[in-house]
Amino acid sequence: MKYIIVTGASRGIGRALSEKLMSTGHHLFCISREINHDLLSLAASKNIPMDYFAADLMHVSELDDLMKRMIRQIDGAVAESIYLINNAAVVQPVDIISRSDPNEIIAHMNINLLAPMVLTSSFMKHTAPFKADKRVMNISSGLSFNLKPMLSCYSTSKAGLETFVKSIAVEQSDVKIMGVRPGATDTRMYEESVITDEHADKIKLAGTGYAADRILTFLFERFEHGKVVKGW
Repeated sequence: MKYIIVTGASRGIGRALSEKLMSTGHHLFCISREINHDLLSLAASKNIPMDYFAADLMHVSELDDLMKRMIRQIDGAVAESIYLINNAAVVQPVDIISRSDPNEIIAHMNINLLAPMVLTSSFMKHTAPFKADKRVMNISSGLSFNLKPMLSCYSTSKAGLETFVKSIAVEQSDVKIMGVRPGATDTRMYEESVITDEHADKIKLAGTGYAADRILTFLFERFEHGKVVKGW
């Protein structure tokens, strides 16, 4: 059995990942602020075990307990692999930093950077007794280095996430970790990020299904410990 945790599962790339992971032999743990009941219904119709947790990743102090609750449901006798996909992210505030609300800056960094760090730490700690293959996939962005006005928080959080991937690879190899930068994808978050870009309408966007396929190709077939790669 492959046990797979997906954050930000309710919409966008996270939803597409969850749908594509509904395969025989998979047990999904989905996390988002609100439960997507359509995903639960789809999993039930396919007889795929899915546990859905409504959680706001901004509250990072609660995430260790959340991870513990999920890992407790894993049957070590049948666990072939245990994977964590840190996909959840926000783009707000989209503004120059001097006009950005301090609370929005804090929430942004909690969700985009601190939550993946805490979840990864908890994942490693609570899965330590399992002999299964263990992997963490962090979803980054080309904006980690391709800097644009009014996106300083987003670029900083994603650059930090990529450094985290590389740092963990230096620390240990029991749990493999990797980062993927999907290309421009047709999501609400992308729309929010380009409101000030006069050339945005010329960019060809990939669908969320395509982005999910590319991410899962790296997760299952082309995983490279400590690497951050372009999705396409």
